Amino acid sequence: MVHNCVTIKGTLNGLMIILDTNRDFDELRENLAAKFAAAQGFFQGATVSLLPTSPLSHDQTEELEAICREYGLVPKAGAVYKPFHRKRNAARKAKRQAAGSLTEELPTLLEEGNLRNGQVIESPGHVMFVGAVHQGALIKAAGNILVMGNLMGSAYAGINGNRQAVIIAHRLFPEQLAIAGVIARSPEHNTRRPYPEIARLINNKIVIEPYLNIKRI
Repeated sequence: MVHNCVTIKGTLNGLMIILDTNRDFDELRENLAAKFAAAQGFFQGATVSLLPTSPLSHDQTEELEAICREYGLVPKAGAVYKPFHRKRNAARKAKRQAAGSLTEELPTLLEEGNLRNGQVIESPGHVMFVGAVHQGALIKAAGNILVMGNLMGSAYAGINGNRQAVIIAHRLFPEQLAIAGVIARSPEHNTRRPYPEIARLINNKIVIEPYLNIKRI
């Protein structure tokens, strides 16, 4: 398996792109462009911050930001490019978990392909799936679920009770959605909308909105 040197995470302030600078810069650049190309415009219009594990040069940062712009993303103005440290203080993590702020602490599972009838993906963190989730297939995650493709099966986010979890898909017309145990079934006549959507929990009800219309992860 190819080493994953670029990790994309969603936050309330936009996208974070974590860059493993132990890898060759050419590899970072190629992986970043490949992820955006695979997303097929899903991230277009989103703000983005680059978070290298060690400092990048000014020229390298500008080159990566240019790739973001090429695919329709907006590098955050005035972003400070501090190294991203993967190891966190255990006491701080426990405090954040006790407060219910779990979203950014979870690992992200990246899978590609087509999820067929009867197949299941389950993760103790977030799931980013590049491909189609067909009817009868299921994705379960303790955190968020992001499908860069058609979500026609079922998706259960926040399965450990995380009510801040969300489900995002490039095309969202599922059999069933659930967030923190709250279930929503697809209507009998589900209109297929030609834009990405986000499902989240509001007042104990799953609400689906256009992805780019609101501030979000």
